[in-house]
Amino acid sequence: MDTSTLSKYFSAILYALTILHAGYLLQLAFRQPSSKVISHKTESLPMYLAASPKGMLFARTITLLLALHHATVSLTLSHTLPHSPSLQSAICPTPHHLDPRFFTWSLPIIAALSLLYISITIRLLAYAHLGTNFTFRVAAPDELVTSGVYTYIRHPSYTGLLMVLVAYYLLLIRPRGVLSCWAGVVGEEMVGEGRYAYVLPVVGFSVFVSMFMVWRVKEEEDMMEREFGEKWRRYRAGTKRFVPFVY
Repeated sequence: MDTSTLSKYFSAILYALTILHAGYLLQLAFRQPSSKVISHKTESLPMYLAASPKGMLFARTITLLLALHHATVSLTLSHTLPHSPSLQSAICPTPHHLDPRFFTWSLPIIAALSLLYISITIRLLAYAHLGTNFTFRVAAPDELVTSGVYTYIRHPSYTGLLMVLVAYYLLLIRPRGVLSCWAGVVGEEMVGEGRYAYVLPVVGFSVFVSMFMVWRVKEEEDMMEREFGEKWRRYRAGTKRFVPFVY
């Protein structure tokens, strides 16, 4: 085996491992870092269900499976795996719908990975600063944390999460990405070149973002004002919600 072939194999394997690591990081965004249990329902029903342990476990499992599938497809497209038409068909029945740029080292993938590393860092810093007070339920913390990433914005965990979701979309559920392997199952107009492939994911993502921006944050801030009163109002007046100095 010559040097160029070895280099190609190494690059393909490194890419697959990077995608698996990205999947691991993505699922961390849906894992509650604290074991603190909130025994009573403290928020609206949609948010209560979305943040349930089963809901989070489902999201984490799907994320890891998508990352594993993406990594396997990338090895197939790079011919790193042994050539087997039946194996390739089982892994990706409709490879003609895929964009090869989304399964190798390319500018779109590098940009998505960079966004992921930045956003998960913000999310994990928020975890660290709140400690055991970080829960997926709306619950009053033991104290008002205003240091670290909370010095500049009131909801850094959501800032990180929303950025993580963009990276998630770009890596694992974008049109002509790994979901397009199953065009014959879900309908070609949903994952191919059609307008639905681009419109529906954006609409779905926008609805999800709106739920957090408007619904969950309002519930949390109302609770914080009840709990900490004037101290919270002073903190709120000197900070932004999601983007430092902007919003």
